[in-house]
Order: sequence, then structure tokens, then C-alpha cells
Amino acid sequence: MNIIKGLRQYSKRILVLIFILVLASLLLGFSPAWSSNSMAQKQVTISANQVIDDDLYLAGETLTIDGTVKGDAVLAGKQITINGTIDGDLIAAGQTVVINGAVNDDVRVAGQVLTLDSKAKVKDDLIAAGASLENKAGSSIGGDVNFFGAQALLAGTVSQNVLGAMNSLELRGSVGRNMRVVAVGDPDPLQAPFIPKPAVVIPQIPQGLTLTDTAQIGGKLTYQSTQNAQINQKAQVAGGVVREELSYEGQPHRTGWNRFVQSQSPGEILLQHLQRFGALLLIGWLLLRFVPLWTQGLAATVQAQPLPSLGWGVVTFIGVWLVVCVIGIITLLLTVPLAFTLPDLILPIIGIGTLTNLFISVGFAIFASFVPPMVLSFLGGRWLMHQLRPDRPTGRFISLLVGLVVFVILTAIPVLGSILSLIVILFGLGAVWQWGRTRMSRTQDRQLTPV
Repeated sequence: MNIIKGLRQYSKRILVLIFILVLASLLLGFSPAWSSNSMAQKQVTISANQVIDDDLYLAGETLTIDGTVKGDAVLAGKQITINGTIDGDLIAAGQTVVINGAVNDDVRVAGQVLTLDSKAKVKDDLIAAGASLENKAGSSIGGDVNFFGAQALLAGTVSQNVLGAMNSLELRGSVGRNMRVVAVGDPDPLQAPFIPKPAVVIPQIPQGLTLTDTAQIGGKLTYQSTQNAQINQKAQVAGGVVREELSYEGQPHRTGWNRFVQSQSPGEILLQHLQRFGALLLIGWLLLRFVPLWTQGLAATVQAQPLPSLGWGVVTFIGVWLVVCVIGIITLLLTVPLAFTLPDLILPIIGIGTLTNLFISVGFAIFASFVPPMVLSFLGGRWLMHQLRPDRPTGRFISLLVGLVVFVILTAIPVLGSILSLIVILFGLGAVWQWGRTRMSRTQDRQLTPV
């Protein structure tokens, strides 16, 4: 598995994490009480002798936990400080998050400045996104570190792997297994004038990847950067160092660390298109095998009504995402009155809204990725075979096979392929809409016809 595929996989997890944390912070800010262990105040402190026997939900400007939380802690605030112990997960979003206590499970944080102080102990994984991450000497992380942000300074102990993408990374501590990172090495993005100043000092580290004389990696170091890593001779990397090329889209000197793309060999590109072809062929065969009338009906609809299909496809595409946005807004608005009347219903309402949007989004994405390309490829393959052999009938599977070959080749062309894929999706969505309207109209006509 190459490094960018791994980063894409984990970056989706980080984006989902940030979305959940932002939503949680908004909802917590609206709600005066979620449960017996929840508070929304300007300043909240859990004192050193206080024990929370359940999960804890806090929202406020300044949050400090000096005591013990037996369950998970979900926190949203400007300044968050953990000096005590959390037996479950820590999920936090804030401008500044400082951990100087113990978290006996995972830590999932998002914010501007994320710091693990010298006494911090994280028993499992750390998943973080933000401008700056620092784990100071003396701190320990028992699992993996996954970080996506502007810079990271790792001076403590990481027992397992480090995976991430950032502009600058400096390793002073130890990593028990492998490190796979992108350290782009652009001019410092944290110096932008519009970035708010945090309450704590952000460490200054060199651009790109740096390993000091105290750095230790128990496995292999794989990195991508626009410049060679600065590796001290005394640094220890047991599995060796591998640098992979990092290229930019467009101009070679274009700035912006988030514009990098993975350079792929022709063999890797060919393999990706073959895998895509195989997936579309399998889905197409299943549809033609088990729902042939529906599949051929969609193709006939596109053939008979191409412009209406395209128009209704645009309407359907926009309509689906409008529905998703409306459901999200309604879910958010419902939590406000419920917070003051029936707070126990807040979590079910959020759950129903989130699951509904997830079902619609995922279902739509899967459908749009497979069904329209298959239908249009079947239609195009049937037309092409008719032009080549007008006197001989062609089987459904052969038509699909020929059409998919042409479709995959055309959509592999840069720019043109993306435009063609979008047009195919719109035609397919419109065909489904047109086919459904026709079926409903026929059903109504049969019901109205006197016996």
C-alpha cells in the first residue's frame, strides 16, 4: 500500500472526526444540560477530588479537568486542559487543547494548538487534526499517532506507528515501529496574518522533515517532501529511510502544501483502470442477470428521451444534496427547543438525522458511481455493435462489455474523462427519474380504468 492511499484513508477519518466535533460543539453550546454529567458554562472545572462515574459532556470557554472521569469525555471549548484521568476516550475540539494527565483509551482531538505535556499518558491511539501538535519529552502514547495539520513536534514516546501529512515535522523522541509521513516543506503556513493567536506558545520547527540526534525509529521511515530530510548522524532508524517523490498539480513551484499529488507509474494507473473496469462489469452483469427489465428500461429511456433525462438528472443531483442539507438544518434546529423542554430526546433526534443523511449520501454515491456508467455503457455498446454488425443480434453481456471498454478508456483521459463521467451520471439519474414517473403514471392509469 503506497503512502498516499494510506493518507487518503486516514484523512477521511480525520474529516469525519472534525465534522462530528464541530457539530457537537454547536449542539453543546445550545444545550444547558444533556445529562447529569454535562455542563455548558463559560468556565468549568472538575476539581482534583471529584469523580465522574459516567461519560462527561462539557462546553464552555475554559474547561479544566483535574479529577477523574470513569467514562468518555466529550469537550468543546476555547481552552481545554486535562490534568486528571480519563478512563475512556477523550474527544475534544478547541483552540487550545493541553493534556498533562492520563487518558486510558483513545484521544481524538481537533484544534489550533494540541499539546501533550511532559506528564501526559495516552494508553491507546492519538488521532488529531490542527495547526500544531506537540508531545513533549516525558509524554507517552501507547498506540499509533495519526496527525494531519500544519506542523508537529514529537519529543515524547510513541509505542507504535506514526502516520500523517503536514508541512513540517521534527522528531526528537522515539517511535516504536514505522513512520510514514508527508512533510511538504513549504514556507511556514502558520505565519499568515489572519490566523488567530493562541494562548500558548507554538513551537518553531524547521520546514520539511527533521530528525535530531535523540530521534529513534524502531522500524522503517518512509516520507515525501519537496526537500531532503535533515537527519542527524546520531539518529537511529532501524528499518532504513525511503524518500518518495512529491509532485504538485500544475506549476512545479506552486505553493500550498495541500496541492501535492502522488506520482504514479503507468503500471499503477493501468491497474486502477482495470480494477474499475472489473467492478463496473461485475455490477453490470448482476443488474442484467437479476433485474434485466429495469436495466434495459433505463437504457431505453435515455435513448428515447436524451435531453429530458439530462435535465432531470441535473435536478435530481441538486435535489439530493438539498435534501441532505435540509435534514441537517432541521436536525440542528430541533435540538434548540428540545434542550429546554425534552433534553432526553436530543441524542435520538441527532442520531436519526445523522443516520438518515448518511444513508442518503452513501446510497446516492454508490448508485451514481455504478448504475449510470453501466446503463450508458450498455446502451453505447449495443449501438456500437449494431453499427459493426447490423445483421447479427448481439447479446446483452457482449454489449455491456464493449461499452464498458470504451467508457473506461474515454474517462481515463484527463479533464475530458471527468466531464464525461459527470454527464453520464446526470443522464443515468435522469433516466431513473423518467422511468419512475412512467411507471407511476401507468399504475395510476390502470387503477382509474373501469373494470
